[in-house]
Amino acid sequence: VREDSSNRVYVEGLTEMTVSNTSDAMEVLRCGIDNRRVAATKMNHVSSRSHAVFALAVKSEVTSNDGVKKIRMSKFTLVDLAGSERQKATDASGDRLKEASMINSSLLCLGQVINALVEKEQGKMKHVPFRESKLTFLLKDSWG
Repeated sequence: VREDSSNRVYVEGLTEMTVSNTSDAMEVLRCGIDNRRVAATKMNHVSSRSHAVFALAVKSEVTSNDGVKKIRMSKFTLVDLAGSERQKATDASGDRLKEASMINSSLLCLGQVINALVEKEQGKMKHVPFRESKLTFLLKDSWG
């Protein structure tokens, strides 16, 4: 996860795909879902072992009768968070235990960012710890 000179956050090496209709967008989403990392735990036979982020940028162009072109840009970010499971209850060990620890750490950071944003909105000067996890840093421009 990197930040460019314009302070836009991006993931190095990701593939950006251009689609022109809903069916194509759904196919890209299905491909992403198929690439999600899952594994069995004692609590869940198909447990997400990583977060998944799907960003959809929509651009629409309309040209009026007098030739004026209007361009509208929107961005939708869909996030599938890996579930937090009590490590003791899953009997996780090795790689599964490491994954669970990283997931729990990431979710903790997400909660801290949300709390900091709420406090900031209430007028309290508060540092928002976006850089504490890759997930919150990646979502930095989605918070408003």
